This record gives sequence, structure tokens and C-alpha cells, in this order.
Amino acid sequence: MGRKFFFIVNGSIGALIFYYFVRKIQIYYDVNISIDGYGLAGAVWYGLGLGFIFGVKFIRVQDILKLIKKIKF
Repeated sequence: MGRKFFFIVNGSIGALIFYYFVRKIQIYYDVNISIDGYGLAGAVWYGLGLGFIFGVKFIRVQDILKLIKKIKF
């Protein structure tokens, strides 16, 4: 598959991971995103935005797929 596909997949995985943790922190501190629009904006910016960059930089789906192909189930 092409590099663009893996670029999007790597970024999406990182974005989902970061968004999950940002929302967990917001829930812990009782940030209600229906009242506080900045809370939702923070989750989107830090979770999805920075998570996408993290995913592109550090997550390598290609290597994970190669490892899975080596292991015979």
C-alpha cells in the first residue's frame, strides 16, 4: 500500500490515543464539554491535532503488519 495510506493510518491511531487520554483527564476533572466550549476545543486540539503528529512520528503500522505476517497463527 502507499505511503499516504500509512501516513493517514499512523496519524489516526495517534489521534485516537491522545483524544482518549485527554477526554479521560477532562472527565476526571469534571470538564463538561456541553457547557465549556474550550474544553471540547482542548480535546480536539491536543487530542486529535497533536495526537496525529505523534502518530505520524512514532507509530509504524507497516512494521506491526510485517511482524504479524512473520508470526504464523
